[in-house]
Amino acid sequence: MRCAAIVLAFVLLGTSSGLTQERTSSEHPVQVYQEARHHPVFENSLVRILDVRVPGGDTTDYHVHANRHIAVVIAGARTWDQGLGQAAPESASMAMPVGAVFDNAHESIPYTHRVGNADTVAFRYLVAQMLRPSGVASTVLPASSGLRFDRKTMGARVYRVTLAAGQSTPGHRHGAPGLTVQIGAGSLRIEGTPAEGSSPESGAGAWWWRGAGAEHVLRNVGARSVEIVEIDWP
Repeated sequence: MRCAAIVLAFVLLGTSSGLTQERTSSEHPVQVYQEARHHPVFENSLVRILDVRVPGGDTTDYHVHANRHIAVVIAGARTWDQGLGQAAPESASMAMPVGAVFDNAHESIPYTHRVGNADTVAFRYLVAQMLRPSGVASTVLPASSGLRFDRKTMGARVYRVTLAAGQSTPGHRHGAPGLTVQIGAGSLRIEGTPAEGSSPESGAGAWWWRGAGAEHVLRNVGARSVEIVEIDWP
């Protein structure tokens, strides 16, 4: 009987601890860049870059989005969302395709929520928070850049290019500062103006932050095609 009572006590203690953790995470949400699954990898006066990784079945803590952001999907999964104060999470959404670009342009900021991974695989997003506008006026890059203009959102311009093995873009100049993101696996090399910050190596989710007026060539030095997204900051 004594052993059973000890086991029951541990069970109750574990249950109580879990409830306390849940209550704490909802009553005291953290800023998004302080949330454990949102990893800050670079920051300057214009941007804060977060590498967001959530394993299958995992849930983030409640966190506050106080800035506009643009994000690139590196790995997709079905997710659900629950705003602070919502009685229950929203239904799980379909996985966003790899390479998709999304933003929070239509949200009223600040907002607080948590996100759950409803899938068995991890999702990964590279999120660029807009800390302030660059103030640099720029125009759409010409077709001679080798980049395809995708869309404009919140003043930022999004471009895409897919390079076959051994292929490269023509040299081109970005008037505005901005972010270059590699979507899938492969070996990408950027030649020209040095990046102000970058990931340690190329591969899925590799990123490079460039300053205003950067001139470069995107070169695929691997054996497989590589998709790249370039974002010019507003």
